[in-house]
Amino acid sequence: MKERIQELERSRALMRSITESARDAIILMAPGGRVAFWNPAAEALFGYSREEAVGQNLHDMIVPGGLPGIKRRKLVNIERSGCGTAMGRTLELQARCKDGREITVELSLSLLHLDTGWHALGILRDVTDRKQAERRLMNLTESLSSMGPNFDDNVQKITRLCGELFGSDAALYNRMIDGRLCSLGHWNSPPDMPLEDDPEGHVCYGLIQDAGLECLIIEDLERSPYFETDPAIRRYGLKAYFGHKVYCQGEAVGSLCVVFVRHWRPTEEEQRLLTLLAAALGAEEERHLAMQQWHEAKERAEQANRAKSEFLSRMSHELRTPMNAVLGFSQLLEADPALGEEQQDNVREILRGGRHLLELINEILDLSRLEAGKIELSLEPVAMASVLTECVMLLRPLAEERRIRLHPSCPETHVVLADRTRLKQVLINLMSNAIKYNRPEGEVWLETRLDTAGETIRVSVADTGPGIDPSRLDELFEPFNRLGQDDGAITEGTGIGLSIALRLTELMGGRIEVEPRPGGGSLFWFELPVAVEAPSMAAPTGTNGAPHSSWDDGLHHCVLHVDDNPANLRLVAQILARYPGIRLLQAPSADLGLALARSHRPDLIILDINMPGMDGYRVLQCLREDVQTAATPVFALTANATQRDVARGKAAGFDEYLTKPLDIPVFMALLDRQLASGQPPAVGRAMPTRELT
Repeated sequence: MKERIQELERSRALMRSITESARDAIILMAPGGRVAFWNPAAEALFGYSREEAVGQNLHDMIVPGGLPGIKRRKLVNIERSGCGTAMGRTLELQARCKDGREITVELSLSLLHLDTGWHALGILRDVTDRKQAERRLMNLTESLSSMGPNFDDNVQKITRLCGELFGSDAALYNRMIDGRLCSLGHWNSPPDMPLEDDPEGHVCYGLIQDAGLECLIIEDLERSPYFETDPAIRRYGLKAYFGHKVYCQGEAVGSLCVVFVRHWRPTEEEQRLLTLLAAALGAEEERHLAMQQWHEAKERAEQANRAKSEFLSRMSHELRTPMNAVLGFSQLLEADPALGEEQQDNVREILRGGRHLLELINEILDLSRLEAGKIELSLEPVAMASVLTECVMLLRPLAEERRIRLHPSCPETHVVLADRTRLKQVLINLMSNAIKYNRPEGEVWLETRLDTAGETIRVSVADTGPGIDPSRLDELFEPFNRLGQDDGAITEGTGIGLSIALRLTELMGGRIEVEPRPGGGSLFWFELPVAVEAPSMAAPTGTNGAPHSSWDDGLHHCVLHVDDNPANLRLVAQILARYPGIRLLQAPSADLGLALARSHRPDLIILDINMPGMDGYRVLQCLREDVQTAATPVFALTANATQRDVARGKAAGFDEYLTKPLDIPVFMALLDRQLASGQPPAVGRAMPTRELT
């Protein structure tokens, strides 16, 4: 018995040591709700000593507001039966301390049956800080996930969140900008606090400059060296400071801080929280910097693109103006029966060279419009047979000159969905390349084929030329890359035709490829979607050759031509001099043109746009505002030939918009229609522009 008593004493001493050294509160509640056991951790948690607690009603002592009646009845049932739904579970409850504070505790509850009945054993842990940290993190996550695109708003949101999470008296985000300490974010700051100041002596500046510090905690500012140097400490009675550096691209640019008018020290969890908030501000700084750099780069690119467009527009105008004289007078010479055969051949060479030069100008402008995304397409059902026939007719002279045989093959039923003009441009480019880069007396095969699914039509162009180096196929569609053809080769071209063909095909919903041809040569092909509707009739095409007019009504028509370029005036004069019934008035300036228009009331006005003093748009406006000339048809004849220029001219109200170099047959056809009708067309109607090809 003595040994058993000693063993029991040792067990009791062990249990006492365990309960007294436990960090969690251990409370034993006897029947009737009285406290039977109260360990030291319970004393520290609730503030009641063991002597104060033992024998007292537990619920009246620590439950806020006391135990409700329904729970009292459940407690009585547990004491009688030893059963309850809360037994063996961990609960989260609110508890009241001796000083009146309420805390959140986790309670693990179990039952013990002793001589005096069922006892409830509770182990309690204070989770107030943890729950507060969870709420802070949840609030932080929700706030950061709801950030918008505005940098200033986001900085204010993070600063306000920082102040609220720490329960501080004020929160600030101070950033160095051009040597000044600027408050970009502020929450609950005094109204008279300056938002920009000399940084020397400020706590935040000291943190930013100190390479050995990430964060700064000052529990008592009055005892710190900043008490004498930082004017805000005395002015606003600050007692405690907690700040963290904010980085952007690895450089400390500012500090996020909270200040208190009481002594305060952050917990480890609060230090981690401020680190997260400072990192969020750093991420916002870097995003803002990236956006600024992107906007600046975008603006530079847009400026460069505008400069390029303006340059191309200006160069187009400057090149087309002399080309108008070269091609215009050459067309007149070509139609002159007095020239001998050798002279006719010379004129045709001038025309061929001039038209090729114009083609190069047009290709460069097309590439510019494609790169700027300003090419507009009109997709419609197009019969491939008619397009192929037109292209063969256009390129047959070039093929005959180089002794190349063309073999077209296309069923009448093959209809694609495409822009007819751009489709011809793609096909002519591929065919002309097949002719130019072929061997003498070579062959070119043109073929269309419907795919097995019936959804696309493949158009192929094969030649018997030397072919393309397989290692350089990837370079083939690069602008201005002629794959070494510039090294002593005499084949004409800029190297941008295939690049234009590729982009036009893609814009029409197709694709273009190249592959070596078995037996030598190259095979280019492109695919376009099959059209389900019937094709529209092709627009009539202009013809090259001598100027011709079909009208002769015996009446005299007055035409006024306004242009500051003497060569252009002479060209139009020589064209119209060949036809009876036209009286031509010429004006080398806008002012004189307006005066002649009002005094002679012409049947038609041909107007240049780029003129000194008053441009053509201003002249057109004056004509439309004058009742004497408001209904007079006005043709624009200008070197401004970009798509944007044409659209602007149509919107301004020109009846026709002709571009230089002048296509004389088309010009005369428009005169036929205009002067023979005797009625002016509706203001603003404009024909599609035509250019020599």
